[in-house]
Amino acid sequence: MRCGRCGKYVCPHDLVHTPGGVRCEDCAELRRPPMYELGAIDLVKSAAAALVASVPLGLLGAYLLPARPFASFFTLAIALLMGLGAGTVISEAVERTGGKRGRAVQLIAVVAVAVAGLLRLVFGGDLALFDRDVAGALAVVAGAAYGWNRLR
Repeated sequence: MRCGRCGKYVCPHDLVHTPGGVRCEDCAELRRPPMYELGAIDLVKSAAAALVASVPLGLLGAYLLPARPFASFFTLAIALLMGLGAGTVISEAVERTGGKRGRAVQLIAVVAVAVAGLLRLVFGGDLALFDRDVAGALAVVAGAAYGWNRLR
């Protein structure tokens, strides 16, 4: 078969289907989209934005959802909503630093949500409840899952 751009004959198994037609590997010029190409500066900016966003979220969480060893259904519902809100804020802060996405940026967002959850316990003064705080764990898991999926 022939390449749709340069016209050279190529084995049908070596042709690449692109939005512009069938091309040979040389003409296809396949590369990753720019939003997935990360440099060191992009990672530093994303990490800084995520950590700056996680500090006030941890402080807000300490006042709105204090750590307790038990949780009612209402408290779990509030924790779920607060976790989704924290994931939204952190992923939006990361995305506004340059619109980069990918696995490294996803990990930065997940770590920032976990930092916000830990800061919630530190600001609340109940670090001893780390392993018994069900509502806080739910909030961190929900926020991390949302941040991970949003920055895919």
